[in-house]
Amino acid sequence: MNYDLDTKEGMAHAVQWTTEHFANLKDGGVWIVPRSGTLVRVRHADKTATIHSATPDPSIKRVIRAMGWTVVEK
Repeated sequence: MNYDLDTKEGMAHAVQWTTEHFANLKDGGVWIVPRSGTLVRVRHADKTATIHSATPDPSIKRVIRAMGWTVVEK
């Protein structure tokens, strides 16, 4: 499966995977991204993802924004 965010297909796959992953989290739940240690707090009520990281991975923000969510960095 193509997850190259610079291609339409890759971004679509990443959005699908992340959307399904967020659906498994309760409102206010936190996803700890294994490859970077980034913390992403998910608020379904207003489609906001708050990213906590000293050095956030820009691809995480790209995918979440492509999902139509707002990204807040802390």
